[in-house]
Amino acid sequence: MEKDTVLVVDDSDIICSIIKDILETPSLHIDIAHSGEEGIIIAKQLHPTLILLDIIMNGIDGYETCRMLKNNSETKDIPVIFITGNNDSQSVLKGFEVGAADYVSKPFIPEELKARVKVHMQNIKIQRELQFLMQELKETAVTDYLTKLYNRRYFMDQLLVFVTQFDFKIFLILFDIDNFKKINDTYGHNTGDTVLVTISNILKLLLREEDILSRWGGEEFMICLPDITENAALDFADKLRGEVSKYNFSCGSIVFRCTITGGIIQYDRTISPEKNFTNVDRALYLGKSSGKNQCIYNQSV
Repeated sequence: MEKDTVLVVDDSDIICSIIKDILETPSLHIDIAHSGEEGIIIAKQLHPTLILLDIIMNGIDGYETCRMLKNNSETKDIPVIFITGNNDSQSVLKGFEVGAADYVSKPFIPEELKARVKVHMQNIKIQRELQFLMQELKETAVTDYLTKLYNRRYFMDQLLVFVTQFDFKIFLILFDIDNFKKINDTYGHNTGDTVLVTISNILKLLLREEDILSRWGGEEFMICLPDITENAALDFADKLRGEVSKYNFSCGSIVFRCTITGGIIQYDRTISPEKNFTNVDRALYLGKSSGKNQCIYNQSV
């Protein structure tokens, strides 16, 4: 079971021990710091889920400790609950001004302390779930559902950045799986999907960090190679083709191989993106019509 952590920052051993006894459970670990300075160090190291912070302490007080936590990029998002004997409105307001999320009065009632911590833990859990969902939505918007490669829209957006903001050479490769319909008809669409995913992974593993790989549509993959020479781009394309052709695919006890054909162009900034895509598609067609399992470089306009 994954544990959440509450960091208690209080210079009283008794208070720390009482809080630990009240709150610690199999799913909630309690860490202790006995000064604001120590609390900041531990918070940076452990990044606890929540911090319970005493206001009146030796050294820097709770207000200054909270202010420093909130001004640090590593700890600014950790909720802070003040533990205070000063529950007058001015003290409470000052606590909120320096970034506290809540406060508990001393001497505190154990059930109240549990309840307040529970509420903030639930809020943190909801925030984590929302962040996870937002990340999923973001990935869905830019990736292909099957291969998890970037989709056509994202590819075009990133290509535009390279084209408009940099002056280096850019090469495009459009790969197509040879005889893919026959693979689906012979082995079934589940095996066809496996072939798509496997080829995606082979290409992804071999590409450089700066390259962009997308599922262009159906059984086509478009690759952008920025800042590369013509000879290097051609060699790279043929290396990708060769690695795919050597891979042993399987359907039950049957082992088979498949190949890809590639069209290659140097991106021409004097014509539209659509015309460049037409050119690379034409290069792919030349490869398909003259034997497949090869890479064809074509720069006609």
